[in-house]
Amino acid sequence: MTIVVGADGSVASRAAVEWAARRAQRTGDALVLVTVVDDGWGSLGGSALVELRATAEDRAEREVDVARRAAPEVEVRGVVAVGSPILTLAEASRDADLVVVGTHKVGYFHGRAMGSRSLQLAAVAASPSAVVPVTSWRGRSGVAVGVSEGPDSDDAVRFAAEEAGRLGEPIVLLRAADGDEVHERALERAAELVGEHAPDAQVDVRSMGGDAAEALIAVSRRAVLTVTGRRVASRGFLPLGRTNSDLLMNLAGPVVVVPQVAVEAYLVGWAVA
Repeated sequence: MTIVVGADGSVASRAAVEWAARRAQRTGDALVLVTVVDDGWGSLGGSALVELRATAEDRAEREVDVARRAAPEVEVRGVVAVGSPILTLAEASRDADLVVVGTHKVGYFHGRAMGSRSLQLAAVAASPSAVVPVTSWRGRSGVAVGVSEGPDSDDAVRFAAEEAGRLGEPIVLLRAADGDEVHERALERAAELVGEHAPDAQVDVRSMGGDAAEALIAVSRRAVLTVTGRRVASRGFLPLGRTNSDLLMNLAGPVVVVPQVAVEAYLVGWAVA
C-alpha cells in the first residue's frame, strides 16, 4: 500500500505531507513524496533545468525529513521528476492507493477560479485523492460522506466506512435532499454498506435541505475527513461536477474524492495487506 504526496516545500504542501505521514503511520502504508520540476511544457533550457532539479532535490530531502519526524516508523522516500506537476501526480496515482496534495483554500471563495491544481488532480486521479488545507485539527470529529441516490456514492461510502473504522470515529451519512422515498432508500443503502465495512462504527444520518455542496462544505468545518464520490466515464472524460468543484474550492477540512472505478481494487488491497 502506497500514499503519494505532492511535495513542493510550500506551507500547503507541508500540511499535506504531515497529514499523509500520520495516516501512513496508522495504516502501515509506505509514503512516496513527489517533487516535480515544472518544465513549462518543455520551454525551459537545459541549464535552467539542471539548476531547478538541484534545488528540487534539496527540497525533497527536507520534506522527507519532515515526514520522518511526523511519523518515525513510516517508510518514506522522495522522488524528483520533471514535467507537469498535475500530469506527474496523475500518472503516479495509477500505482498508488491514495494521492495527497495541499491547498491554501479554507472557507468560502468568492467567484470562480479555474485552474486550481487540487481540482485538476481530483478530476483525473486514478486513485482516491485527498486535498488537505492548512487548518487546525483540534475539535474535529467524525468522517462525513455525501450520499446520492442509486449506486453513485457506494464507493465513497465504502471508503468513508473504512476510514471511520480505522480512526475509531463515527461516520456521518449526509444527504442534501427533500425527504421522499428515493431519499430514504439512498440513506438506507448507505447505512447497509457501513454495516458491511465498519460494523462497529457509530452511524449519524443527517438530512439537509438545500444545496449538496453547501452541506458538504459546512460539515467539512468540523469533520476529521469529508468524503465525496466522483463518477468516472468508461470512455472519455467526465468533469468533477459542480458539487465536488464547489466543495474543493471552499473546503474547511481534509476532503477525499473517490473515483468509482478505483475503490474496488483499493479495498481488496487493504483486505489482503
